[in-house]
Amino acid sequence: MNALLICNVGTRDVRCDELPKTASRERQWAQTALAQYDELRTSFTLPIIGKALSYLAERGVVLTQVILIASDQPDTVTFRDSDTVYSAAIIARLLADGLTPYSPLAPDQIITWIIQDEQGRGSDPSDYDGTLRFLERQLLSLAQRYPRHTAFLEVTGGTPAMTTGLLIAGTEAFGGRTEVLSIPPQPHAAPVALNTGRRLLAAPLRATLRSNADTYAYAAAAKTLLEQEAIITDRLNPVAASLLAPLLAYAHHRFNFDFLNARRALEKVQRAGPWQDAINELRAQVTQVDRSMRLAEVVHAAAARYEIGLYADFLTQVVRFEENLLRYLCLQHGARFRNRRGLPDDDGVYLAREWLQRQSFTLSRDRDLSRDLHADRSVLRELLEKLITPRHNLLVSIAKLDNLVKRRNELTHSLEGVQKAGLARAFAGDAAHPSAADQIVPHLRQLYEQACGKTLPESPYRRINRLLASLLQP
Repeated sequence: MNALLICNVGTRDVRCDELPKTASRERQWAQTALAQYDELRTSFTLPIIGKALSYLAERGVVLTQVILIASDQPDTVTFRDSDTVYSAAIIARLLADGLTPYSPLAPDQIITWIIQDEQGRGSDPSDYDGTLRFLERQLLSLAQRYPRHTAFLEVTGGTPAMTTGLLIAGTEAFGGRTEVLSIPPQPHAAPVALNTGRRLLAAPLRATLRSNADTYAYAAAAKTLLEQEAIITDRLNPVAASLLAPLLAYAHHRFNFDFLNARRALEKVQRAGPWQDAINELRAQVTQVDRSMRLAEVVHAAAARYEIGLYADFLTQVVRFEENLLRYLCLQHGARFRNRRGLPDDDGVYLAREWLQRQSFTLSRDRDLSRDLHADRSVLRELLEKLITPRHNLLVSIAKLDNLVKRRNELTHSLEGVQKAGLARAFAGDAAHPSAADQIVPHLRQLYEQACGKTLPESPYRRINRLLASLLQP
């Protein structure tokens, strides 16, 4: 079979173990990676396009041409940093060098299309109308040049507008010669070839929702659902279809610790059919939220951000966990707090003066005995050392987070990025291998279980994503 492979290029299409993206935007990262291509060439991976190439190679498909669809917007555009023109250039070199699951291609077999308007200016890849019109122009001409070729459309990468545009314009241009490849997010899951029409559109869009959820991008999933609801819900159980929007709203609010609006999102659900128990359980989890449950939520939030490489956000959650764990333990030992209005409040920023006066010790920073004492983490740490005597192993374990807390505070006052190797050094010492950072989340889990006296509950996001996958089954 002679064929064309037409691929959207997005920010998730190229990875490099030797050059993590961390806080860099796609354009900057890819430009840097391209400049170092000769040194990095064997460490690049193509998690989406690579699967498509493997699928075609296994079936003996002969590719006449590979087309990469990327963006390169003008300097004046706000989101130019997310453009993928250099990412596409890396993919093109990997294809030519034979560093993909497919055999090497000649450079003239690899073409990059930059999304443009009618005047040839780089345009917004998230603009549905503009992207569709560009692809209609390009694909119609391509179909005419190759009247007998099968067109494989790899639609998983790129923006939702690129996905929709390639599906619609590709199907219109190639008709019965169209094969759409949907790439599942699981590492070892094979691509799925889809038929055309609405069913063709529905599967990759549902895969996009699942992929968004797997990376905790619930707001992006909700936006895609809002824009493509009729296609995504085609052939779904009507009750399941009605639950998608409130579930994604719930997930987005919960991921941001907004339990009130998370609860409100599910309060709108009237009937949930066979999913009623799951909905009731998720609603109950955010209805009566005690302090230990909130601590567990922070552990899961930290784990989620670490998993997807948001290391700066991960550090924020580590600091949040550490300070709130100290407060939790102080409360367990009878400490009393007040808020800025002088009212009793377990989350207050001050230790109550009358409680301090009843203690047999004086804290080193407690100099004004006429006022409540501001309770920052150093005060809470010293207070615990007074309350827990002799010094408990738990305090020693908490102290292992000190350098991570310091690292996060340093970053607040600088513009440095956060890398896995830096996390490892802060947690396990200057000589630590980057993989030592993988032990931070288990350490948080251990601290939680030791302090709260119970097993850390299952991640709520795993439950949410399982339910979402169930709802999306046609």
